[in-house]
Amino acid sequence: MRLDDYFLTFTKNLAYLDLKESSDYPVLEDIPLPIYVDDMQSGIMTGTMSERIEIENFIDGMLINIGIDREFLYNEEYKAILTQFLDDISKYASSKAIAVADEDLNKALLLLRGGYILNSSDNYNSYLYARFLWPKAYDSDDKYKEDFIRESLDILQNTIVNDENFAISYYELGNIYANLGEYIKARSFYDKALQKTDAPEAENEIRDKLTEINDNAEIEESLYFIGKGDYNNAIKKLTGLLSNKKRADAYYYLGVAYQNIGQYENSIMAFENALDAGTEFRELYNDYAVSLFLNDRQLDALSVIAEGLEKFPQDPRLVYNKIQINLTIGNIGKAKEDIDELLTYDDLTDEIRGNLLIIKDQYKI
Repeated sequence: MRLDDYFLTFTKNLAYLDLKESSDYPVLEDIPLPIYVDDMQSGIMTGTMSERIEIENFIDGMLINIGIDREFLYNEEYKAILTQFLDDISKYASSKAIAVADEDLNKALLLLRGGYILNSSDNYNSYLYARFLWPKAYDSDDKYKEDFIRESLDILQNTIVNDENFAISYYELGNIYANLGEYIKARSFYDKALQKTDAPEAENEIRDKLTEINDNAEIEESLYFIGKGDYNNAIKKLTGLLSNKKRADAYYYLGVAYQNIGQYENSIMAFENALDAGTEFRELYNDYAVSLFLNDRQLDALSVIAEGLEKFPQDPRLVYNKIQINLTIGNIGKAKEDIDELLTYDDLTDEIRGNLLIIKDQYKI
């Protein structure tokens, strides 16, 4: 597993000590005992603490060691020691991780991973491990981003397989998918979490999440309909959304849907509303110009393209559409100028380049 390599980078966070033979715990003798370095630096192991506190830190160290390196030489010995000292290893890992999470998130994650490796059937510890793991995908180093997400999703899905009423896993799956921008999936998991809980405070929190993502989920569903060519359902979805909230992206996709069913007047109005709502991106200017052109408003289409080129100079698609319109209205000379210039662009697609060469041959320009 690639994540094993990630967690091995935390090896530097451990130091190893040997207990003297006079120790009250013979089972701890003759093997190196790991301890979390920050615990030593914070003065926990000062020699003034009681033997019980020292043992607790060795227990934490062994759990963390297993979380860092699942193939470590002494893991079986550590597991036997943990079993002797703890009634429930994964429960201890969960409670200890929650206690230290605010001060040291990495330590909490390592404790939870140790508990998960030793007992992956503990739903609550597994859920906590996944909950602490997936946000790592949004740290500055994204080398393991997909691994963090995939591992967390797999773990949470398994907790639901173990217990279909485990509401907090549904909720966390909703959080992950919301962060991924997959709002339909997020909404589905939030809905399931709401069905599985009867705690008023939790219900309110889930409803707040649903409110946050619902508009984005409607947009995503509309894009699904557009992608499938089901433009009428996309229009219904988008007009329903826009009746409650004016969103520039919703107006744009509404314009695209209307354009694809030949309702160019409606398409033009939607694109105008998108611009009025403050959105500006090259696809909007291109599609707006296309609808104007298809509605026999060629000069208006050229004006929109000119506006687009002011904001996105030398955009190949805008220039190409400008050429097509000028050819249609007989501005052959202007079209030739733009063709010659466009053919000098380094970022020209093979499709556009090929079409331009066909046009030059067809019009003898």
